[in-house]
Amino acid sequence: MEICYGSRVAAQKDCRERLIDATLSLCARCGYEATSVDQIAAAADVSPLDFARYFASKDEVLLSIIEDLLQASVDELGDVEPDTGLEHALFIATTEVVSRVIDGRGVITRDRLLAVAQVFNAHPNLRQQVSLARKRILAGALAERLGVAEDDRRVHQAVTRWSAIVGGAYLIGRSMADHYDPRTDDQLTKRMIAELSATFADVMGDDPPQPD
Repeated sequence: MEICYGSRVAAQKDCRERLIDATLSLCARCGYEATSVDQIAAAADVSPLDFARYFASKDEVLLSIIEDLLQASVDELGDVEPDTGLEHALFIATTEVVSRVIDGRGVITRDRLLAVAQVFNAHPNLRQQVSLARKRILAGALAERLGVAEDDRRVHQAVTRWSAIVGGAYLIGRSMADHYDPRTDDQLTKRMIAELSATFADVMGDDPPQPD
């Protein structure tokens, strides 16, 4: 019975992962608007009903990847010194998560990170959903870190500033030359952290801590 249960869990996880990969592949190749749930299900070799068992929409598939990254950042916050400022702590946690992903040790794969960035960067409505997810997930973590309510002014300010920092880094990333391909960039970790550092300094008026 335990073997059957374990096999069922593994099959469910495999199905979910195939749906995520299919969504990313189709949205990146065919475009977000042109990609339907039926197409995603077919590419993942499941039925639309199976899709609905795991995700309510294709947006939810994409946001699940973002939420995994945000939760990883929340987990990393636990290792940041308690007296570190909130925005600095988020910078430390986020750069650690990004570094691990790019090095192949992260909560998602490097390919998924680049694919989801491509899809979200092309669609303002998706970026808005990411902003809302960021505020929802990070606000709770920062409130717990301070021992205050989520509507505390310090928490609100920190999440708002961090959203501005991440948004600014996105704008810098868009300025890369047309022929630039992040998949072949062996300095991708340094480049992404540099972009985040530059906007951190712009928004906060001081430099972020340097990664170890």
